[in-house]
Amino acid sequence: ERMIVLSEAVGLLRFLFVDEVEIDPVSAEKQLKGTDAVEVLDAATAALSALTDWSTAAVEEALKDALVEGLGRKPRQAFGPVRVAISGRTVSPPLYESIELLGRERTLARLAAARTLAEQPPAG
Repeated sequence: ERMIVLSEAVGLLRFLFVDEVEIDPVSAEKQLKGTDAVEVLDAATAALSALTDWSTAAVEEALKDALVEGLGRKPRQAFGPVRVAISGRTVSPPLYESIELLGRERTLARLAAARTLAEQPPAG
């Protein structure tokens, strides 16, 4: 579900150019509900907050150590909530590069906002 034609780039890359990302409701329902998402987002926040080198390689190592090794999650379970927090969607450009481009402040703010969303009870 990645970009097929260049005209799709705007939609896929928009999250990099706005301060607050709009989270797709279907993506949120799929990836940001329950205690698992809160645990993943907390671990990701802690790992990224501790970084002194905000590079793609450092981000990748920190997240893999915290989420896959630390929490014992499979990559899809580990990175799904983080991807939605960062890009607002389940499909996005490569995650680690996106986080590097987004920068520390906006990344941590989006993780915090997604955690708040994950804590909300289901609608209905």
